Amino acid sequence: MTPHCGRRSWAKALLITSLLALACASSEDLTRRERGDRAFEKGDYPQAIQEYQVYLEEGMASADAMEAQFMLARSYFENEDYPTAAVEFEIFQRDYPRSDSLEAAAFYEARCWVEQSPPYDRDATLTEKAIRMLENFLLDYPASEYAEPARAEIGVLRDKLARKWLETARLYRGLRRQEAEIIYYEKLLREHPDSAYWDEGILELLELRMDRGEETEARRLLDSIIAERADAELESRARALIERRR
Repeated sequence: MTPHCGRRSWAKALLITSLLALACASSEDLTRRERGDRAFEKGDYPQAIQEYQVYLEEGMASADAMEAQFMLARSYFENEDYPTAAVEFEIFQRDYPRSDSLEAAAFYEARCWVEQSPPYDRDATLTEKAIRMLENFLLDYPASEYAEPARAEIGVLRDKLARKWLETARLYRGLRRQEAEIIYYEKLLREHPDSAYWDEGILELLELRMDRGEETEARRLLDSIIAERADAELESRARALIERRR
């Protein structure tokens, strides 16, 4: 190797070493908040959570702390730890009531409950909680950019509950417990009139009423269809069912 080539190799190695040292120094110069932001951008949510927590534990009372609290909650949400995220979004709203992110925090808190809603055949408590949270959000922020997504989520959750009450009524039908069957059909019809399962519910209840010889109640249900649905096909099916069962 010539002396000239040796000098070039040495210079190249020195440059690489300098760049690495600069990168390390730059990383060390970042605040915990900035490290959290970097980790969040990379999708490393556990690391982001750790950085934001340490930053907030240092007791920084500033706009940066407010943003760090919001991002901590977001990190838990993106990491799918929805119970903890709900708590952190609630803390954010309590501690920073004048923040520009208050509306987003309220929506995300409601979404935390939506994400915890189980399948329709499980306990309905979390689903009902999610609906209440979304409805409260719409009351507080009716003109929000998140209003339409919130209404859409409510529709999905209400359909889930409606299906639960329909399947519960059918379960009691199989057990030949007609009084319980009626209770759940009526719960579906009363609480979820806009559900995709409303038509099935009212026709099945109509059939049950006719089988029990309760034509007056069946006619009342037919009147409900006419008044609430203005659906010619559904009305025709209901009339035909009554005639077949008379």
